[in-house]
Amino acid sequence: MHLRRRHACLLPLALLGRAAWADDKAALRIGWSDYPPFQVKAATGNPQGLDVELLELLAQAAGERLQWQRRPWARQMSDVAQGELDLVPSATQTPERLAFGEFTQAYRNERVALLSLAGAAQPPRRLADLKGRAVHVGMVRGVVFPLAVRRELEDPELARLLVPLYANDLTLSALRARRVDYVIDDPGTLLYRAAREPGEAVEVVLELAVSPVHIFVGRRTLELRPELLQRLNHGLQRARQQPEWNQVLARYPAI
Repeated sequence: MHLRRRHACLLPLALLGRAAWADDKAALRIGWSDYPPFQVKAATGNPQGLDVELLELLAQAAGERLQWQRRPWARQMSDVAQGELDLVPSATQTPERLAFGEFTQAYRNERVALLSLAGAAQPPRRLADLKGRAVHVGMVRGVVFPLAVRRELEDPELARLLVPLYANDLTLSALRARRVDYVIDDPGTLLYRAAREPGEAVEVVLELAVSPVHIFVGRRTLELRPELLQRLNHGLQRARQQPEWNQVLARYPAI
C-alpha cells in the first residue's frame, strides 16, 4: 500500500494515541461529588471516602490509574455520555443507561430510605401513605432508585410530591429549612451530615430498599478500550481477596 506524505505524517500520531490506551498509561477519568462518607473533599482538596478507597484498590489490582474529577452528580452521567468522563462510581443499573455505557460487577450495596427530622408526626408505614398529604419529598436530581422504588414513585399522586434537589449537600439543609418534609436518600450520607453539622436531628422513617451499585463505564471509552470492562471486573475480584478491602469496609461500619 502506498501512502501519501500527508497521511504518512498523521499515521504515527494516531498509533501513538492508541498505544497510550493499550499500555494503560492514560488515567481513567472518574467523577466524584460531595457524597460523604462515600466521597468527600479532604483538607488537601483531593477526594476521600469509602468509594475512593475501594475503587483505588480495585484500580491498582486491575493495573489502572484513576483521575478523580469533581462534578455534581446530576452532570456525571451526561459527561460520560459525551466522553468527558470515563467512569462514574456508585451507579445503579437501568436499561436506559446501557445506551451509552456498561456496568461492572457490583462493588458494594447501597441503602435507600425515607428520612425526616426526628420526631415527625404520623410517620408513614409505606410510601403510599404519603398520598393525599400536604407534604414535599426531596430527592437528588439525577439519582436513580432501585426498580421497586421507581415503580412506587411513578404513581401520579406520589410523583406530585417530589421536589428535585440539585446536589447531595442540599438534602439536609432542605429538611432543616422546612423546604421539604421528607427526603429519599441513602441514610448513611444524610445521617453522617446531620451528626456533624449543628441543627435538628434526622431519622430514618422508612427503609425502602438495599441495592447493589456499580462502576459505570462510558461507551466512548469502551470503543477505545474494549477490554476495559473485563479488566475492571477482574481487578474487583482480585481486590476483594486482599485484606485491605475488608480493612476499608471496617473503617465505615455504619454503612
